[in-house]
Amino acid sequence: QRPLPGGQEEDAQDLSGRGVAVNSDRELGEGSSEDAAPGPFLPEAPDAASELRLSAAAAVLIRREIQRAGGREVCFLAGVSPGRELVEPRAVARGNEAAVLAAARAAEEGSIMVHNHPSGVLEPSDADLDVAARLYEDGLGSAITDNEAARLYVVVEPPPPRSLEPLDVEALEGLIGPRGRLAEKHPRYEDRPGQGEMLRIVAGLFNDGGVGIVEAGTGTGKSLAYLIPSTAWATENAERVIVSTNTINLQEQLDGRDLPLVRSLLGEEVDWALVKGRGNYISIRRARLAADAAPLLFEADRADELDALLSWIDETGDGSLADLTFRPSREVWDEVRSDSDICLKARCPHFQACFYQRARRRAARARLLVANHHLLFADLSVRIATRNFSGPAVLPAYRHLILDEAHNVEDAATSHLGLETTRTGMFRLLARLDRRGRGVLAAVQEALTEEGRGRLSATQLRGRIEERVRPAVDEARSQLTRFFDVMEPLLRADTAGATRIGTPELPEPGHTPAVKERLDGLVSGLRALEAEVRYASEALERDELLREGLQGRILDLRSAERQLSRAVRTLQTVLDPGEEERNRIVRWLEWRARGRKGGGNLAMAAAPIELGTALREGLFERTDTVVLTSATLASNNSLAFLRGRIGLSEEELEASERLREIKESIIPSPFNFQEQTVLAIPTDLPGVNAPGDTLQRETARIVRELAAISDGGLFVLFTSYRALRRVAELLRRSGGLAWPLLVQGEEDRTRLLDHFVASGSAILLGTASFWEGVDVPGQPLRGLIIQRIPFRVPTEPVTAARVEAIEERGGNAFWDYSLPLAALRLKQGFGRLVRSRDDRGGVVILDDRILRKRYGAYLRGSLPPAPLLKGPWGQLTPALRRFYRAGGGSS
Repeated sequence: QRPLPGGQEEDAQDLSGRGVAVNSDRELGEGSSEDAAPGPFLPEAPDAASELRLSAAAAVLIRREIQRAGGREVCFLAGVSPGRELVEPRAVARGNEAAVLAAARAAEEGSIMVHNHPSGVLEPSDADLDVAARLYEDGLGSAITDNEAARLYVVVEPPPPRSLEPLDVEALEGLIGPRGRLAEKHPRYEDRPGQGEMLRIVAGLFNDGGVGIVEAGTGTGKSLAYLIPSTAWATENAERVIVSTNTINLQEQLDGRDLPLVRSLLGEEVDWALVKGRGNYISIRRARLAADAAPLLFEADRADELDALLSWIDETGDGSLADLTFRPSREVWDEVRSDSDICLKARCPHFQACFYQRARRRAARARLLVANHHLLFADLSVRIATRNFSGPAVLPAYRHLILDEAHNVEDAATSHLGLETTRTGMFRLLARLDRRGRGVLAAVQEALTEEGRGRLSATQLRGRIEERVRPAVDEARSQLTRFFDVMEPLLRADTAGATRIGTPELPEPGHTPAVKERLDGLVSGLRALEAEVRYASEALERDELLREGLQGRILDLRSAERQLSRAVRTLQTVLDPGEEERNRIVRWLEWRARGRKGGGNLAMAAAPIELGTALREGLFERTDTVVLTSATLASNNSLAFLRGRIGLSEEELEASERLREIKESIIPSPFNFQEQTVLAIPTDLPGVNAPGDTLQRETARIVRELAAISDGGLFVLFTSYRALRRVAELLRRSGGLAWPLLVQGEEDRTRLLDHFVASGSAILLGTASFWEGVDVPGQPLRGLIIQRIPFRVPTEPVTAARVEAIEERGGNAFWDYSLPLAALRLKQGFGRLVRSRDDRGGVVILDDRILRKRYGAYLRGSLPPAPLLKGPWGQLTPALRRFYRAGGGSS
């Protein structure tokens, strides 16, 4: 095998993911959307004497079509006869790579794509080899002919037809049955019929292909239900399967607990890998380079931090942030993390030892990859942008996908198919180049002095950096300051949340003369700096001696060049889009990292309004198997809402070439909610829009009274931080709280949960991140209070834009969008309470709209079937006491 040339891979990375405009503006440790798989590979190409040949009839047809095209390049799809002749060619594209790859989608495996080289030279170009690799992944061969169809060069023969071994569904189900290996290995084994049902569905989808949506209620055991058939398929058929989760917790659970169990159940070696974003890994070369040039790169003394990182490099086996015992500063990690823009690849002296490259090679070998939605949709954004649906991108190529926690699919895809940049990110980019004589430019000049001593080219480039590049940085910084001087007043310092552009609250900034003038100045300044940085990197490239000695700094300059280009693209998309683009995206401004007086870091962002078509065409139609699963996919006992949001509605399937039917199933939880839970709804509380803080005072009172009944062990879930903080203040102000009070925002989530479990009787106040992905089975959690129905804020930009789109299509945005979303969120919150057959507790919802409003029945119908108590709070407390007393006062 031989690797294909690089080049396109680097370009593709520019188009991936949230934070695309300025890479350094990502959250530390968030990961990166850079490639996680090596380039495509081809089998050895045969020479021109290959026994494959054009039939006489095929040659006539090809020659005639080329003449009709004026001798230009034409691409044909042909079959291969038993006699090794290419037969029945048909023209499918006219010299356009994207069109070629699109045509390949409908081709039968074993076919061959033939195109002509008008020059008559049949040697394949780099582009030909790249396309051939992608076609090979789709089961097609590739060949080149001349305009007369007299000669044929076979780049790669079609791969032999895949012979797939169907899964033995009954045998796999038997592993988890009452007489199976799972029962033998676990004394506390429980037969779960729902788990077996889900396993049969997933195994059937692997055997037959297609898309399945499976809601598996809490306690079903869905992880094993999809991992067993996924792993068996990957192992028996040597095909890669991606398992993607939304949360790190579940990703680590699959890797550390569930897959080892699957390996023991299957009784054979299972090849899997946990995949992390590239930005999680340290670069050995960059870390050493940063340590050597620290005085030139950083304003503050970072020697101790860099020394600690270098020592850690010698000790760690993983090389990622997860294995690091301290949290590095943002500016240091930006300078030492692995980054595709600044990677020497195989030319790097640390290539074999590189932590990221080792993880990448491991991922390329593994048949089952455990990823997360961040990487999955970053991968999808690259594939859509580059039309690469068969080769590696951010992830290796795959045909089978499991999407766990699939209720987050639309939100995850939205964040990674959009654009974003911030004030801090752009200033950080300029500071990395040059700030008070330190930065990449200073490091380049120092290297020029050492490596280019006595060389005129080095002296001239040093002068150019001093006379042109540094002033261009200063000018861009000045333009950036001037730009934000007019942008920041557009958004009041005390504005909460994001503000949509193109609304009465924030009319088009680009139509304001002052903003337009400053935007044009900033774009001009960034482009001028980009040109100067490009000149410097190309000058270094042209000089063989300097190129050899300054490879790392050349990549630094190229990285800056790309980031400047991204920043320009994002600024123009958010503030000055074309009419067509304006109609398909939503744009907003938002304060980030706010201080007590408001203001802070201004973010500018854009995201697609509708994702259904992109997901259907870019993901679901291009994979053999997709399973979407979660404990919360159905609203009001129907999966129609989810299907409509992700491009799988009945109407959209009619427009699909590949998808005809979706396999869907709702598997109920095995828990006995009639015995294990009770749902209480007070009817005498202030309404959610009551003036002042009367609702917060009543919430604090009910928290105290329910805690007295349950002896603590409560989660109290809010929809806003403001309400949470006020209730926390009221609980503390009144004094005498007998249970530990834990408040989100005062410690990180992991520590709060650890304290909650260790206490056994704490009260935890949480908002968004505690509504899902939190698993506290058993005694510590025995009560749940939900203050409000979790409707999304209607003015949030993406929500508002999607509501408008639904209304414009003649739909009812409340019933078709807002209500189902709230139902799913409410269901997720309810799901925190009962995590095992032994759990027991009460749920109190303080928002009586769930009783009073017409839509209340829809919300109640989406919840587990717990007995309902309703009435004045004073009348509910005796019933709650009896419920807790019947359970011994605990779960």
